[in-house]
Amino acid sequence: MNLMDKLSNSVSGTAKSIGKKSTDLMEISKLNRSIRKREEDILKLFEEMGQYVYGRLKNLNYITKEEVASLVNKIKKMEEEIKTLDKLILDIKKINYCEGCEIEVEEDAKFCPLCGRNIKR
Repeated sequence: MNLMDKLSNSVSGTAKSIGKKSTDLMEISKLNRSIRKREEDILKLFEEMGQYVYGRLKNLNYITKEEVASLVNKIKKMEEEIKTLDKLILDIKKINYCEGCEIEVEEDAKFCPLCGRNIKR
C-alpha cells in the first residue's frame, strides 16, 4: 500500500468516525429534549394535583387515593419513560451502568461496587 492509499484510508476512516459521533450527538440531543419535556409535564401534573388537593382540604373535604390515582399513574409512567431515555443515552455514550442501582460504573467493572449485580455490556 503506498502513501496515498494510506492517507486516503486514514481520511476516510476519520470522516466516518466524525459522522458517527455527529449522529450520536444529535440523537443524544433529541433524547435530552424528550427528557426535559417529560420533566416539565411532570411538574405540571404535580401542580395540578397540588391545586386539587389544596382545594379539597381548604373546604375540609377528605381526599381518596382514587381521586388522584390517574395523575399519580401519569407521573409514574413519565418517570419510567425518563429512565428508559437515560439508559438509551448511556448506551449511545457506551457508558456502563448498574441496572439495579442505576449508577454509572467503571468501564472494566464486571460487578456493581454497591450491590454486586453483574454488569451487562
